[in-house]
Amino acid sequence: MKVYINNIEVEVAPNTTVLEACSVVGIDVPRFCYHQELSVAGNCRMCLVEIEKAPKPVAACAMPVSPNMKVFTDTPLVKKAREGVLEFLLLNHPLDCPICDQGGECDLQEQVMVYGSDRSRFYEVKRSVEDKNCGPLIKTIMTRCIHCTRCVRFAAEVAGVPDLGTTNRGQDTEIGTFIEKTIQTELSGNLVDLCPVGALTSKPYAFNARPWEIRSVESIDVFDGVGSNIRVDFKEAEIIRVLPRANQEINKEWITDKVRFSYDGLKQQRLTQPLQKSATTWEPLIWADAIQQLSEKLNTSNPNKIGIVVGNGVDSETALSAKHLASALNISKFSTDRMLNVDADFSNAYSLAVNKINETDCCLLVGTDPRLEASLLNLRLQQNNRRKNAKIFSIGGLSQATFPITYLGSTLKDFVNFLEGKHPICVDFKKAKSPLIIYGTSLLDRVDTSQFQSTLLQFNDSVKMIPQNSINLLHSDANQVGHLNLGIPGFSPELLKDLDVLYLIQPSTAFLNYLNDYKLQISEASLTSNAEFNPFVVYQGHHFPFMNSHLKNCEFERNIIVDLLLPGKTFVEKEGTFFNTENRCQKTSQIFKSVSNIQNREDWQILQCLSEKTKLRSSAAVSHMLSAYVPNSANVNQVVNCSLEPITVFKGLKLYSTPLKPLINDFYLTHPISQASTIMGKCSSAKRKWSHNYLVSSN
Repeated sequence: MKVYINNIEVEVAPNTTVLEACSVVGIDVPRFCYHQELSVAGNCRMCLVEIEKAPKPVAACAMPVSPNMKVFTDTPLVKKAREGVLEFLLLNHPLDCPICDQGGECDLQEQVMVYGSDRSRFYEVKRSVEDKNCGPLIKTIMTRCIHCTRCVRFAAEVAGVPDLGTTNRGQDTEIGTFIEKTIQTELSGNLVDLCPVGALTSKPYAFNARPWEIRSVESIDVFDGVGSNIRVDFKEAEIIRVLPRANQEINKEWITDKVRFSYDGLKQQRLTQPLQKSATTWEPLIWADAIQQLSEKLNTSNPNKIGIVVGNGVDSETALSAKHLASALNISKFSTDRMLNVDADFSNAYSLAVNKINETDCCLLVGTDPRLEASLLNLRLQQNNRRKNAKIFSIGGLSQATFPITYLGSTLKDFVNFLEGKHPICVDFKKAKSPLIIYGTSLLDRVDTSQFQSTLLQFNDSVKMIPQNSINLLHSDANQVGHLNLGIPGFSPELLKDLDVLYLIQPSTAFLNYLNDYKLQISEASLTSNAEFNPFVVYQGHHFPFMNSHLKNCEFERNIIVDLLLPGKTFVEKEGTFFNTENRCQKTSQIFKSVSNIQNREDWQILQCLSEKTKLRSSAAVSHMLSAYVPNSANVNQVVNCSLEPITVFKGLKLYSTPLKPLINDFYLTHPISQASTIMGKCSSAKRKWSHNYLVSSN
């Protein structure tokens, strides 16, 4: 369709708005309420333009183009209209700019300087509005609000929690919750980015810095398997905020509250130097002594009595170095910290591509709660349900979904009934143009995981109702796919039997709890048998969850079995390679070498110092070997496209009727950094107040 913008001819698609047509030719039309990811509201009237033969200025955001339409954006009428709109917006706006956290990044501030008048004609009393309590993350000064309703539309359309709205009319209009409560979503921090003025700002960021004092580095989110793109802002040597980086293929323009506000955990409860356990406390060691002690243990012990466990959140360079060390020392007991009974080919073939969620019109969730495991993928499901009326079903535990969902059961037998065509929803899947099945990581921790995978393969081989690429695995950890690419097997309790040395590389807190419980069980069993579990346990990582911040004087908690602590680096202190749930290769960036003068080292460097047989003496050598194992690691932000030919199909499979358990119970406390974060602790406490299923007495 041909239209004219300021006498410039441009071709645009039908149903394109005037505002979008202006952006095609590079003309910037001011706006407050419009956002490309939200519905059109037309509240602010700042985007007024003049259209030939129109009796008055028209809102560009809401006006679709028509053939041969002539639009003018810089006429005297348009300039005067914009000036008038800004004058009305400033009638009740307070003079808070010197103390407002939005200063320097405020849309209202910038547009007043460009399009506004140099004087005011309003001499009456300005109105004031009571501030709202939106929780521990968002600071509200509602007197500054210009009623653009971006926050209202985001909560309803994107987050799926329509808690915000407008109340009253005219001069008394306010934005808030009808019933006073906090905003109950894992994406609430995005409201701060959306607000064009200083009405909604970040509580943790308050009064910390001005935009011109900040330097920024691009990185990725390592708190879940989505791998959202982020921008880390820091002042001097301290991280002061984390913002989203637009990537339409992964996270669009949003990030979760966990990655946005967990940065204070980077400097809390850190391992600051090598420590060795004594009778009652931890004794500091110099690096040379710590490396020598561990090296002697590894090189003198029987390789069959040495175990190495790598956490699923560890970068691929560290995991590869650990695998190289295990190979050099002939250590066969080597695994991740999850019982992932799956190989890389199966995982890659069934990896979850984001574009499948955008296209699906019928989706079945099996043993997964995407709201907690992958909030940004849950966002896409919610929007798909709202825009396309996609049908979504679930087999597993009940969850607080942000979209209508039909629960079919809680065991794998309910899933088998679906695969055998015995369930009524099979009709919906047969009619669907783009069906989708998503199953979660919790299914890989079960005893009957191999039978479940065989069921999927048998279903794929025999049933043509659903295409093969419509069955997908949602990985919950940041680099779970990367470990599978390296061929690192899942954990098995057999690994812990008959050990002299156990080397842990940043495992999850759940795995450490499992080890403590395992030792307690063995100790109780030793009363009637000769069983024992007393290896020399080494923990390498940036945080240790069972320690207080004052390491030298701390007391032991739960009879910790670790004997030696080695401080590693976090994802902001080193470059690392991660593969998200769709097997997309991404890298973190080094922002600074260490936090608060911590005596830490990169994990791969520690591993390569432990044996003379290892030959990876530089980061370049590690990267070269990684590219040999995983060719895709050289192509950043690219996805590996795998196809899986049906392998052995088993009959007479035995699936257990035990309920499918949720993988995540507390969204905010799933990572060592977020567990150390004071901000995340407040969020977790606030969530527990409203995420119950019983009435609480007011007394």
